Amino acid sequence: MDDDELLERATALEPEVASLAGRVAAERFAALVAALRDGLPVGDELFELLTGVPALRDRVNALFPPAEDGEKGYQELPGKGEIIAPLVYACPRGDYRHPVQEVGEPVPRCPAHHIALVLE
Repeated sequence: MDDDELLERATALEPEVASLAGRVAAERFAALVAALRDGLPVGDELFELLTGVPALRDRVNALFPPAEDGEKGYQELPGKGEIIAPLVYACPRGDYRHPVQEVGEPVPRCPAHHIALVLE
């Protein structure tokens, strides 16, 4: 949340802070709001005050309900999916081929000649 959004929420909550959080928190709140209006970098402190006091946090959430994240569940991946050709190892004598299915999969030896396969 940027400082402008924070200031908007704080301004809406300002009349109720003392009754919700007490005099000490209300004084701290007023000082932080004034500093934020003056352009001082106190947004994080004000955010911590608003979220750290349960009554203030509940009231902010009631005034400004959190945005929905959208639909949950399965969604297609963005972009076009493409088929990628597998790596294929073959016997140098040409009578055996072995496609590699997963990264890191060990390449076997030729079962007929017992020699190492080479990448095609």
